[in-house]
Amino acid sequence: MQLSWKPGYSLSNRPVRRSAARRTNRGRLGNADGPQQFVFIAEHPMRDRKTMHFPPAIIYPPSGAPVEPITNYEPKNSESDVNVSEEASPSLETPFGVSGDASPTRAADSPDPETDSRTAKFQLPRCNSEDHGLSPRSSKSTDDGRLQLAEEENIGLGAFCEWSSQVANIEPSPVAASDLPYATTSIPPSVLYNSICQRFGLILERYNIEFCKIPLTSDMQMNPFRYHRTIVPEPIFLVHAVMALAGHHVKSPSTDDHRHTALKLLRESLDASGNVEDGSSMLDAIMILFSFDETQSTLGYWSTHLKGAYGLIEAHGGIEAWTTSARAEAQIGLLLWWDAITSLLSREDCVLPYAYVEAVQSNPDGRKWNFFDLCGCPHSVVTLVMQVVRLSAEKRQSSSMRYVTFDNTVIAQIERALESWHHISPAALDFGSEEDIQQDQDCMHCSEAWRLGLLLYIYRVFRWEPGTPIPMHVVRWARVIVDHVVACRDESMVSRQALLPLFFAGCEQRDRSVRQKIVHFCSVWNDRTRYQMFGSTIPLLEEVWAEQEVKGFENVWWGHVVDRQHTSASCYPLQVRLCFG
Repeated sequence: MQLSWKPGYSLSNRPVRRSAARRTNRGRLGNADGPQQFVFIAEHPMRDRKTMHFPPAIIYPPSGAPVEPITNYEPKNSESDVNVSEEASPSLETPFGVSGDASPTRAADSPDPETDSRTAKFQLPRCNSEDHGLSPRSSKSTDDGRLQLAEEENIGLGAFCEWSSQVANIEPSPVAASDLPYATTSIPPSVLYNSICQRFGLILERYNIEFCKIPLTSDMQMNPFRYHRTIVPEPIFLVHAVMALAGHHVKSPSTDDHRHTALKLLRESLDASGNVEDGSSMLDAIMILFSFDETQSTLGYWSTHLKGAYGLIEAHGGIEAWTTSARAEAQIGLLLWWDAITSLLSREDCVLPYAYVEAVQSNPDGRKWNFFDLCGCPHSVVTLVMQVVRLSAEKRQSSSMRYVTFDNTVIAQIERALESWHHISPAALDFGSEEDIQQDQDCMHCSEAWRLGLLLYIYRVFRWEPGTPIPMHVVRWARVIVDHVVACRDESMVSRQALLPLFFAGCEQRDRSVRQKIVHFCSVWNDRTRYQMFGSTIPLLEEVWAEQEVKGFENVWWGHVVDRQHTSASCYPLQVRLCFG
């Protein structure tokens, strides 16, 4: 853009530019004895008398634009389609609107057997080993630390941009100094930033306001996914990890580029770093990348993430050094949960040692976070989950040993503890409002789903023998789990935390209307959260149901299908497993 001025100049009366030979030298003041009028005109830069068209600068929505939180869910008739241009500001619509009747609990009223998510296919996340061959665009800083915007992409929030190594260079027009009043100066269309945080500022802000809350039951002060903008200098691998997850939610075409760049830079940092502050940022990135892979499928390289986190923790002082931070302790608590959920399905040893569980659970009353807010399962039931998962690995190992018999004494004690367990309302709730009652009921329903789901798991893994009929109390547990899950309020984020118990229950159901209710639930949460692990649960259930129809209900259980998924993915260079957490 250039500013041109001339006495008496206006848009309606634009004089023809005269050559220097025909100009009359009026002196320094020109017609100083008469009235002077200066009109400033904003024009496109001119270079060699040809109009130069440049891409628009990065456009963000106005800071005052409303952001619809994920917790205030209401079905929408259509999704917003935002186009960014030079002339218009994009609206800021939440990407979680669901068309039509999107209530997870209303499948019985309007069953839809042709639900799109039923045809969902398993999509493996990109293998980490493939990232070595990538050459993502890199950024270079100038002497004053400024960054130049190279290219833009139109998305709902604003623009995700790729890195550029160019630095803004203002070139003066080659006009004589005496002609400066009539000169035009060309300014390249450069947007300069003092830091990467400033460049992606509003996107990172929306991530902290909205997207980082989605994996949790409810937001908390020690949110393990929140991006801390106070770190100086900003860890670029962490920014790219955040941009990848945020980009998924707004359907940005640069999502995969950000993910690959984050993985590449994270690997380099893991090899080079040695201080605790860098370790904390790297753990943040691992958590976010794990969550990103959950947006793609239930099938993923979960053990690779967990082994990376384990090595990082051990390299920076071990579990004792990390549990001094409340936020790091919450992150390790969620890693332990992911490890347990993945190992429950595979019936294999956990990646993280049980000493981590003991360290995290050593002071439940003094913590600034709780397991229910993280994963929807109460602390007392989480403790039993951590024990059952290790017993299931021992059970599977002993089944392949000729002279070893598994002792069911401990598992019987856990069964009795689960059968006698009941929900206790938290002391913090004074039930002074209806909302307090509603929250407590949602908490009770989700907790009961986990309790009964663990009982279903124990029966199938430790008690059931192929070919034996299923006891009616087990079938009843399965139906009650479904009822608990769909009883939670639609606008609450609680019910979707019981995906794994719902999967166990669905594998025990033969009633078609109940099955359809489960499918509808998974479909709605898949659209609402954009986490594809909900949608990819449907073909797993349908595979179990189809096999039960052919081979008989008493001859098929979910373990057959899960093991087959793991075996079919064994051709990949990294271990692939299922995760519902």
